[in-house]
Amino acid sequence: MPALLRPYGDVLRVPGAWRFSASAFVARFPISMLGIGIVLLITGTRDSYADAGAVAAAALVAGSLVAPLQARVADRVGQPRVIAPLLAVHVAALVIGVWEATRGGSLLLISAAAATAGASLPQFGSFVRARWADQLAGTGRLPTAFALESVLDEVIFVMGPVLVTLVATAVSPVLAVLGTLLFTVGGGVAYLTCRDTVPPRHAPVPGEVRAPLPWRVLAPLVAAFVALGTVFGSVEVGTVAFADEAGRPGLAGVVLAAFAGGSLLSGLVFGALTSGGPTRRRLATALGVLVVALVPTLATSTLLALAASLAVAGVTISPALITGFGLAEQASPRSRVTEALAWTSTALGVGVAIGAALVGPIIDTRGADAAFVVPVAAAAVACAASVLLPTTVRSSLASANG
Repeated sequence: MPALLRPYGDVLRVPGAWRFSASAFVARFPISMLGIGIVLLITGTRDSYADAGAVAAAALVAGSLVAPLQARVADRVGQPRVIAPLLAVHVAALVIGVWEATRGGSLLLISAAAATAGASLPQFGSFVRARWADQLAGTGRLPTAFALESVLDEVIFVMGPVLVTLVATAVSPVLAVLGTLLFTVGGGVAYLTCRDTVPPRHAPVPGEVRAPLPWRVLAPLVAAFVALGTVFGSVEVGTVAFADEAGRPGLAGVVLAAFAGGSLLSGLVFGALTSGGPTRRRLATALGVLVVALVPTLATSTLLALAASLAVAGVTISPALITGFGLAEQASPRSRVTEALAWTSTALGVGVAIGAALVGPIIDTRGADAAFVVPVAAAAVACAASVLLPTTVRSSLASANG
C-alpha cells in the first residue's frame, strides 16, 4: 500500500500543494450534500418528490450553467477576486431559500433562491484542478494530481450523503442544509489564503486573438458527462425514495456511500498505476462497464442488494472522471484550462439536475423501483457519446510549453 500511495505523496510535496488541495477538499463538500439535503428538506415540508426534484434541479442547473462563466472570469482576473463575492451571495441565498421552505413559501420563490445559491457556489473542483495544471504542467505528474482530486471527490461523496441524511433525520433537515455553509465558507476562506499558488491571470490583450476552446474534444465529452451526471442525479433521488419506501430513510446516505466507496477505491488504484495520457478507449471502456454494472439495480428488492449493486457500479466512476478531466485539460490552451475543466463540471451538474428532475415524477407515480431505469439508460448514452471523441487528443499545453 505505501508503494501505491507514493505517487500521491510526490505531488503533495509540491510547495503549497497540500494547503490548496486540502482547503478545496473541505470547501467542495457541499457538492455531495446540497442535493440530497434539498430533497430531504422539500419532501419534509411539501411531501412531493416532484417538487423536491425541481428545487434540487434549479440549484444544480444554475450552478452548472454559471460554472464556465466563473471559470472564464477567474482565468482573466484571478481566482480570489471571483471566490470572495460568490461566497457572500451563496450564504445569503441559501439562508433565504431555507427560510421560505420552512414557512411554506411558493415553489417559485424557493426555486429562485436555490438557483441563486447554486449559481453562487464557487467551482472549487475546477479551480483546484487549474492550480494543479499550473503547478505541474509538463512534469508528467498531472494525471496523478487529477486522480488525487477525483479520489478526494469520492471521499466527499462517501461521507457527505451519510452526514447530511444523519443530521436531517436525527436533528433537522434545516440544520442539515444550513450546515453545508460551514464547509463552503470555512474551506473557501482557507483556500483564499493560499495566495502563493494562485494561477497567473490571462487578461485579454487588445488586438490579440484568443485561443479557441477545443470543441472537437469538449463537445462529445460534455455530452458524455451530462449523461454521466444524469446517472448520479437519478441514483441519488431514487435511493432516497427507495430507502423511504423501505421504512429506513436514514440509510439512504449509507447506500449512496457504497456507490461512492467503490469509486474511491478504484480511483486510488487507477491514479497510482495508470501511465501515459488519457485516451478515448479508457473512457469508453469505463462507461461501457458502468452500463452493465447498473443493470442489477432494476431488479433489487432490498437496501442491501441495492448497496451491493451500486458499489460494483461505482468502481467505474473514478476512472471515467479522471480520464475525462484529463482529456479536457490535455486538449486545452493554457489560458483557458479552468474554463475547459469547468465545462466538464458543468456537464456533470446539468446531468445531475436532469436525473433528479426525471426520476421525481416517476417515483411519485410508479414508485422507487421504477426510478433505476433512468441511470441505466443514461449510462448507455454516456458510453455512446464517448465513442465520438477523437481517437487522438493533441496536447495544447505541451505545445504551449515547448
